[in-house]
Amino acid sequence: MDLYELIGFIIGDGNIFYSKKHRQYRLQLAGNAEEDYDYFQQIAEFLRPLSKNKVQLFIRKEKKGKCLRLMLQDKAFVEKLISIGIPAGKKTFTIEFPRNLTKDMENSLLRGLFEADGCLYFSKSKKNNYPTYPRIEICTSSKKLFEQVEAILSERKFKPYIKYPKSDKAYYIILSGEKFLERWRNEIGFPSLKNKTKYDLWKKHGFYIPNTPLSKRLESAGWDSNPRKLALQANAVAAVPPAHL
Repeated sequence: MDLYELIGFIIGDGNIFYSKKHRQYRLQLAGNAEEDYDYFQQIAEFLRPLSKNKVQLFIRKEKKGKCLRLMLQDKAFVEKLISIGIPAGKKTFTIEFPRNLTKDMENSLLRGLFEADGCLYFSKSKKNNYPTYPRIEICTSSKKLFEQVEAILSERKFKPYIKYPKSDKAYYIILSGEKFLERWRNEIGFPSLKNKTKYDLWKKHGFYIPNTPLSKRLESAGWDSNPRKLALQANAVAAVPPAHL
């Protein structure tokens, strides 16, 4: 975890609230209560040394089910994010990556954005009836962000397939096949158990059954199910270069 990976996630599933009138200077992130818990623990661990204020991590019941929330009230940190280029308020259709990025910054942004607005899934191929064919997908409603991500991936010869907006007003960037999955894993990485366990099961069995619960994936991969230990294990995985895993 680093600052630009966090920014990538904020771009996808975060919000900044900035109001001098109400003295609100808040960073808020949203995720899935089961699938994203270990990753939010990583974010919380990253933020704690950067702020004197408490990082709040909690689960809230909503209409769509249980939602995971992370909140930090910190004026200085929020202003730092704004100065880098992350706007306060609504951003769905206008958000974009910051400027003047190094390759490492781009990798971190893509890694965080994928955790927020991306999906690793597997489709049935013409050769068999099992979901064996991997795809990486990123979805965004921001045309500018879509253009930036497509340009970065194309420049690196990832050959993204593009689906343009229809009724849902969303752009889809898709990388298909084992070659690009392995390149993503080695060059950009999967920091969360949500995606790493999918990849591990696919490597182990040659296919991945959609909608397999995280608890089942963890059991198959031999991971500890304790939330605190999960975060520590995931941090250890993220710290090891993919080639050495």
